[in-house]
Amino acid sequence: MTDTLLDTASSVEIWPPILRPGERIHVAIRATRVVGTMSLPVYRISIVDPRRRRVATLLHGRSRPIQGVVCVEWDGRDDEGRSVAPGDYRLRVERLGSPSWLERPLRVEL
Repeated sequence: MTDTLLDTASSVEIWPPILRPGERIHVAIRATRVVGTMSLPVYRISIVDPRRRRVATLLHGRSRPIQGVVCVEWDGRDDEGRSVAPGDYRLRVERLGSPSWLERPLRVEL
């Protein structure tokens, strides 16, 4: 399943949609309402290349939303700390334990 909503209350915002030298991509995810630490959803937020291979992991685990939003940033580096090549990528948001995920396009111009 690709580009399927995590659930009806979830949405993802990326800004800017193009990563340029010296900038960071900011990601905000509207989280579902939770009560207590153990009910926090477990997310995996990653950057994937055009072949859907994971390049960078921005978050893997529980994250307490602040005013209903989970925020992460990406500086254009892969999981090894190297700058990724310029080109088209996708932000992938998965809620672990759920069969659905959400993807959004982004471009790297480094």
